[in-house]
Amino acid sequence: IPLGLGKVVPMILVDRGASYADLGTYSLQSWPYSLKLLWAPFVDCLYLRKFGRRKTWMVPTQILIGIMMIWISWRLDALLYREEPDIPMLTLLFGSMNFLSATQDTAVDGWALTMLRKENAAYQATCNAVGQTLGFTLGWTGATLLEQMELMNLSGFLYCMGIVFVLVTIIIAVVKPEEQQHSSNDAPEGILETYGSIYGMLKLEPIRTLIVVLFTWKLAFAVVDSVAPIKFQEYGVPKEHLTYMGSVLMPLEIMLPVFASHWTAGSMPLNLALWVYPFKVATVPMTAVLAYWTPSMVAFPWGYWTAMMVVALIGSVTTEWMFVSQIALFAKVSDPAIGGTYMSFLNTMANLGQKLPPTATFFLVDRFTCHEDSCFFKTDGFYVMTAACTIIGVVWFAAAVGPVRRMQLRDVSEWRISQKK
Repeated sequence: IPLGLGKVVPMILVDRGASYADLGTYSLQSWPYSLKLLWAPFVDCLYLRKFGRRKTWMVPTQILIGIMMIWISWRLDALLYREEPDIPMLTLLFGSMNFLSATQDTAVDGWALTMLRKENAAYQATCNAVGQTLGFTLGWTGATLLEQMELMNLSGFLYCMGIVFVLVTIIIAVVKPEEQQHSSNDAPEGILETYGSIYGMLKLEPIRTLIVVLFTWKLAFAVVDSVAPIKFQEYGVPKEHLTYMGSVLMPLEIMLPVFASHWTAGSMPLNLALWVYPFKVATVPMTAVLAYWTPSMVAFPWGYWTAMMVVALIGSVTTEWMFVSQIALFAKVSDPAIGGTYMSFLNTMANLGQKLPPTATFFLVDRFTCHEDSCFFKTDGFYVMTAACTIIGVVWFAAAVGPVRRMQLRDVSEWRISQKK
């Protein structure tokens, strides 16, 4: 939900006259997910045994998220709707909320590795993807639709979600027990040993290959995932219409991870991601064409919106299935002895590969855009970056298919720190 809420604010900032550089600054609010590895060992190793290894961190962080949502709701309008939006403060507040959310995510990642029975462990990725998709969609689509229907503004949505966070967390704390770990193989190490294990992970050959994959495979989608919605809004497409499109796709996005479980439950879960990757790359130039030919919205352009829905559908299916494939691989290779830290390490690499390109793209689009008469070439940075991203996607797929498939053939023991000692 916090990540979904973070996507609502940029659309409002565009209406308030924010530049691409401003949006790049605000995008830093999501970076705690990319840095959570720095404190993950504390979450993995310090806990109250009677309360539960994961609940020790999950319960207080979720309650604090709820309290922070309520507090932000009281200040949001003053920060967002002043003459010039206070982007540094908005970035700080939403970044702080995401810091708590990333800490909670670390605990949940570790708990997810041991919550399901061994015969159901492969479905951990499906549960993870369904939950994250539902929360993200609720935070983004839900907040925007309620405001468009004049039932509740963003501040009111934050306030209500804050109350829900607190109440649901109290119920989980009381009702859901956490099983105590009895196996020495699953027992947590000390903090220093866990930080040492992070270094040990970097020495594993399959981990190094995976890091390269995670840092590069989403470079091709940076402009579509970050600038494209803003460009459509700039060309006159109402942000509410973009949200309606998301709400239509929401049921499908929730069900897609379930459909994907048939392919990701096997020994090579990333094969599904490789299969859909070319289709995802194809949405990059298709999106640019749709942006360039954006018609007047005075009369509803049915043909244009049909094309938009087709491209959005392709993007939705490919994005969800790539995400499920990624999570399935993480669940397959993670070491339960340092489950929270191991999953946080992999998720940190994935998040860095996902967050850095969009943040950089905002600044690059701003840099490559020149509409003044003094420009040697009049250019729109959006189309320059679209061309670059398309080329990167084609080159990546041609170069990476072989190494990714060989990486998946590695035995699970080659991924485990505890079995290398």
